[in-house]
Amino acid sequence: MDLAVLIKVIAFLLVLAAVHAKLELQIEGLKGGWAIRLPCWRVDNVFTQLLLGKELTGYHFYLMAVFLMIFHSPFLFIDYSIQKEFLCLGAFCYYWIVEDFFWFAENGLYGIRNFRPNRIYWHRRWFLLLPVSYWTSIILGGIFLCVGLL
Repeated sequence: MDLAVLIKVIAFLLVLAAVHAKLELQIEGLKGGWAIRLPCWRVDNVFTQLLLGKELTGYHFYLMAVFLMIFHSPFLFIDYSIQKEFLCLGAFCYYWIVEDFFWFAENGLYGIRNFRPNRIYWHRRWFLLLPVSYWTSIILGGIFLCVGLL
């Protein structure tokens, strides 16, 4: 992939994440982080704690499924390969970090100044100033992108 295409893809994903965060603010409300006020199912077990550091909600499960499908939509137009799959999954992992952070940045009740452990109850575990779920996505996304670039 040449640099111009990469820049366009990154710019598109940043705009998509910003719009997605705004949509979630409309759905969840300013005080409604992690679907706390939505009528959805919730699973909180060892697996969800390990992967997300919190419970999994039906809202977020189906939202991730929709975006996983969106991220795979280019395969309708280009040939599939395992290398491209890993690149797609890596981008998907990083997208969620950016979208989640934008939710806070765009939320008038939180903002960047309140992006810290004692202010965000659903991000229970933090490491080096970031929620553990961000680190999980950074590590998995990095592995996926490295494998995809081999």
